[in-house]
Amino acid sequence: MKINAIQCDKCGDIVFSRARHDMRWCNCGEVAIDGGFDYTKISYVTSSPKRVEIEVNATKAELYSDWNNRIDDYGLIKKHES
Repeated sequence: MKINAIQCDKCGDIVFSRARHDMRWCNCGEVAIDGGFDYTKISYVTSSPKRVEIEVNATKAELYSDWNNRIDDYGLIKKHES
């Protein structure tokens, strides 16, 4: 499924919110996103994050369960160093 997400300019992490009250921060603490599929709230410290659309191999129910049960398999995609 396609998910609206944000990408941090500083650390390169991509974050997305899995549920209504799931506020997710990137690793460096520069940007965050909240609201899941109900609304989108973006927070940032100094630089506005880039909005991106990503493909996630999970259903809405699986994403909600991941957040609700604190499994945390989804919501943060870390930048891979080359």
